[in-house]
Amino acid sequence: MKSQTRLTVLALGLLVVLFVALNVLSGHFLASDRLDLTQRKLYTLSDATRELLDQIKEPVDLTLYVSKQLGEAAPQYGLYAQRVRETLDQYAALSKGKVRVRQVDPAPFTDAEDQASAAGLQGIPLDENGSQVYFGLAGTNSTDDVQTIGFLQPDRERFLEYDVTRMVQSLAFPKRKVVGLVATLPVDGDPMAMMRGQEAPPLTVIQQLRQNFEVRNLSAKFDEVPADVDVLMLVHPHDLSPRTMYAIDQFALRGGRVLAFVDPNAEASAGNPMVPHPSIASDLGPLFKSWGIQMVEGKVVGDRQAARRVSLPGQRTTVLEYLAWLAEPETAFNHDDPVTQNLDNMTFATAGILKPLDGAKTKFTPLVQSSPASTEIDVAKTQGIPDVAGILKDFKPSGERYTMVARLAGPIETAFPDGQPAEDKPADQSAPAEPKSNPDKAAAPALRQGTIDAIVVADTDMLQDRLWVQKADFLGQNVDTPIAGNGNFVESAVENLAGGANLGSLRAREIVSRPFTLVDNLKREAENKWRTQEQELRDSLKTTQAKLADLRHSESARDVTAGAVSAEQQKEIDQFEATMIKTRRDLRKVELALRENIDRLKAFLVFVNAGLVPILVAVAAVVLGAWRVRRRRRTVQV
Repeated sequence: MKSQTRLTVLALGLLVVLFVALNVLSGHFLASDRLDLTQRKLYTLSDATRELLDQIKEPVDLTLYVSKQLGEAAPQYGLYAQRVRETLDQYAALSKGKVRVRQVDPAPFTDAEDQASAAGLQGIPLDENGSQVYFGLAGTNSTDDVQTIGFLQPDRERFLEYDVTRMVQSLAFPKRKVVGLVATLPVDGDPMAMMRGQEAPPLTVIQQLRQNFEVRNLSAKFDEVPADVDVLMLVHPHDLSPRTMYAIDQFALRGGRVLAFVDPNAEASAGNPMVPHPSIASDLGPLFKSWGIQMVEGKVVGDRQAARRVSLPGQRTTVLEYLAWLAEPETAFNHDDPVTQNLDNMTFATAGILKPLDGAKTKFTPLVQSSPASTEIDVAKTQGIPDVAGILKDFKPSGERYTMVARLAGPIETAFPDGQPAEDKPADQSAPAEPKSNPDKAAAPALRQGTIDAIVVADTDMLQDRLWVQKADFLGQNVDTPIAGNGNFVESAVENLAGGANLGSLRAREIVSRPFTLVDNLKREAENKWRTQEQELRDSLKTTQAKLADLRHSESARDVTAGAVSAEQQKEIDQFEATMIKTRRDLRKVELALRENIDRLKAFLVFVNAGLVPILVAVAAVVLGAWRVRRRRRTVQV
């Protein structure tokens, strides 16, 4: 018996030692391994990152500066620092040593703190003594180029891989592609605002492009695209001169890539989306014709399924779907094209409709399309102060999916068969003409045929920050958090056209949109059922209130204060007040009906999460307990 007891104690001791050893070994060798159960593998390095790491030739050094004091004062930062280090270790392992990672604690008044500050990292005051803590990443390459992430925000955890991969790519391949930017909108900062001393930073999408490409601003009046431009980006090409159009034509014919943003109603062109402007529409006229594409004149897309909800001016409680402002979901994208294959949402404002021309030789490939519950809306209805309720009331789905973004590829012919147009005459005859790009260089021979590779977007407002970026201030540092994939699309499009797509799929998976599809459908069903009645009640209430106001301010109503109101007048006032009260009561019933199914769904989900699961666990425990008791009884009987 004693021998058996000793063996039992020895076995238990060996199990404890084995358990401790297993934990130590797993903690050492499997520290960066994790089981990623998310649908899109958000915590697993993507194929794009792996391909990039395979291509690295020269070593890249990454230094993670993490203050120990920060983790002690704010444990959530300490946990995130561990997550960042584990991710960086994956980069080092997959790159086979080409990415070298080290971690430094920049304690106050040390050389490490001086290095962190010199690298451009942002120090955050921790206490009243002036001690600063750091949590940033600095990278260098063999040519002493430096890239930094000033402060690693836990709120941007889902963007961590993209931020690190972009840094590694910039250091491993410092030579950047050139993007020629031609914009008649202030996308790269508003010069007039700057002259007035106001802050006018570039749009976020332009700032992001500059991190990966050399973005070179070109005048809206040029007679030649520089030879080293890889992608020509046109934003709202309004009223371009014939010579400029010819330069774009020749650029495309000689194999240049074009990314064009046109618009039937560029809300941002007026600086105020509610004010019309003479240059509110743009397209590429003769170039589009030669490329085999057209933008439907005077029409914008109205999509009931993707319509954004807006509050009507002066009616804070009234929220309606504005059919011309769209938040297109994952089903809108062409997942066979590398630019849009992983996108899951984008936002648009009064976007146009693109169609291929009959007999075109180019291949027209839709990249973003509306749902079948769409229609064409006259652009005039979306200008000034749009009648949101009227547009919604008149909505009749056509059953057609309208293309808002398209790719063009294939053979084209010049839009200028007679050659380069004559010199443009200045509007002011006394003003000099726009100088040529290089007057000493002989003009290149005119091309008459070529092959186009272009992406056309029928909306310029989708570039505006207000549509896809949520801005916040963190201790004086601007933090931009994307809420839609507009910036991802632009960067992926430029990257694809420029000939590199390492970050394309990675960038596209940044935005993880999980809309409440069931709730949205319930809202639409309720609105279809009750919206007409609600509008009628609101109109009736408005009419009744107007009549009552007129009656009270009329001559006879003024006699009320003097006590000289007739019985008929008092009766009429009482009737209007009773009608108004009844109308308000009916309106509240309709508004409650609009939320009835949603509230029922909410109650069901609360019951499932807070009640049903504990009940099932309790039932399972009772069943298991009863089974054990029954089993013991059987054992005793045996």
